[in-house]
Amino acid sequence: TVDTAELESLEKKKRETENEKRNLERNISDTWKDIGGKEGENQMGENGELHALADKCFDILAGKYTYEVCLFGRASQKEGAGSGTSLGNWKGMEKDPETGTRVMMWTDGQGCWNGPKRSATVYVTCGSETKLISADEPDTCRYVFEMESHIGCDDDYKSRVGL
Repeated sequence: TVDTAELESLEKKKRETENEKRNLERNISDTWKDIGGKEGENQMGENGELHALADKCFDILAGKYTYEVCLFGRASQKEGAGSGTSLGNWKGMEKDPETGTRVMMWTDGQGCWNGPKRSATVYVTCGSETKLISADEPDTCRYVFEMESHIGCDDDYKSRVGL
């Protein structure tokens, strides 16, 4: 005969172990994110420069809209007090190979009427305070911002301006 109490006890232990495993995997993933990712991933930037800005949001009023970009989060366009339109989710940051400018990207935003999904790109320039300084929509549902920040004041910037 089968000992059903023992079998139920084993199933319970299995569920508890699986839950513990999921919690450990989540903790490992969160810790890697907190320290900038595994070696070679550069989630926090080439030299960890995004660490101080992680999960911070920046906004700018342009015309009747307020635009907000959240590092490691989402970008949005709001009119008034509404919830806003998604311009996309954080994709990452790269350096333009020609200019050395840092470029932040958000993709897969809300779809446009008869158009592409919205996206946002932020070009970072050198500045003492981190803030958005311009917003533009050069093409339908493609938003471009300029941001001043200390993270733009790197060796590439010094070379560009002759310092």
